[in-house]
Amino acid sequence: MKLTYTFLTIILLFILPFRAYGTITVEEEKKYGKEMYLQIASSVPVNNDPYISLYLRSVKERLESISNLPFPIVFTVINSPTVDAFASIGGYVYITTGLIGLCDKEEEFAGVLSHEFAHIIKRHVAKGMEKQKYINWGMLAALVAAALVPNPQAKGAALVTGMASAQQMAISYTRENEEEADAVGAFNADKAGYGGLGTADFLRKLRATSGGKLVPQYLLTHPYHDERIMKIENDWRGSKVTVDTSFFPFLVVRAQTLHDRAGLGTEEIWINRYLKNKADPVSAYAAALVYSSKGNIEESIRIINDINSPFKNIFLGEILVNANKYKEAIVVLRNESNPIGRLYLAKAYEGSGEREIAAYTYLGLRNYGNTYPEIYYRLGMLSGVMGHEGMGYEYLGRYYMETGRDDLARNNFEKAVNRYGINTKEGKEILRILDTFPKKKP
Repeated sequence: MKLTYTFLTIILLFILPFRAYGTITVEEEKKYGKEMYLQIASSVPVNNDPYISLYLRSVKERLESISNLPFPIVFTVINSPTVDAFASIGGYVYITTGLIGLCDKEEEFAGVLSHEFAHIIKRHVAKGMEKQKYINWGMLAALVAAALVPNPQAKGAALVTGMASAQQMAISYTRENEEEADAVGAFNADKAGYGGLGTADFLRKLRATSGGKLVPQYLLTHPYHDERIMKIENDWRGSKVTVDTSFFPFLVVRAQTLHDRAGLGTEEIWINRYLKNKADPVSAYAAALVYSSKGNIEESIRIINDINSPFKNIFLGEILVNANKYKEAIVVLRNESNPIGRLYLAKAYEGSGEREIAAYTYLGLRNYGNTYPEIYYRLGMLSGVMGHEGMGYEYLGRYYMETGRDDLARNNFEKAVNRYGINTKEGKEILRILDTFPKKKP
């Protein structure tokens, strides 16, 4: 995999103009974290792969459940070949597809994610911001985009606009910050069932991948020294992974073949691996994705039919849905309980014109809507078409709220209350949501 490297010290540790050298409250962290998220999300391509969104949610929740976090985590995957991960204030964590594609094992990814959670637990970002005087959010978004975009000319232009000022304001995680995050992150990763060695394994690989020529973005924002790895390995030698991680290699394949477009030759590499060992389910799945992306659906289906994997029906169902073979997909997916499989089953029902059962299936996935907002959108559209206007507006409102378009969210929520009635259970719930929105300017 080709790594994109950039020189950019971490730019997340700033503060707004009106405050200088003060303490940031929890509510301010939430507010600024969301503002920063909206800036970043509008400046970089956010990943929308249901496999990545829904599966990594389970990793996040496993770590959240045993971590003493001051905020619920808002986890965003960015489509970029750059290998990076960073935490922001308010519980926002960002990871690139380039980083996912570099991980061989789920415990490496979980170790990195737990490390970022540790920065939030210990308030390293907020404490750094408390030492700063001001921030320009537009410049911040431009710099984050510049750090992640693979186009050198676009990157250079964005960096030039703000780097001089950013250099004066930015501070990196200190060596002490990193060591503390290593300790807390490894402890929590082990407690969650991933063992404590994931971060050390990832850092060794990342350092080796760079070949000593260029410093990967992740190592620029997270100071590296050999003692960090040695301490983690000494502290956690013999720790074991106790959770099922068998699905993760297929996720890595998707990151490499579908989202890491800077990885020149990746498709040919996977095809060759499959031809050398057709019994390997991961290589076979990668080859099937490559053939499907090139329009050779029949070859893709043939390969997946030969895969020996408990996830075979999910893989096959997706290919069939993408090929508009909805009836066949329904047969394959109707007994799946995995949320990814259920999502493609809902798509298959919808594609075949079975609106009611499609809406019912989407409704069963509504708890995943804050992770994969398309669930809300499809449910809203189907409900409206079937004449359930209140539900239609409600779920469109939830979709727009999750995607940061508050004006559209408010508009749809208000219409939903009007259809439901203000004294109904549904209407009261939506009114409570509307109360959390900023007040309209007169």
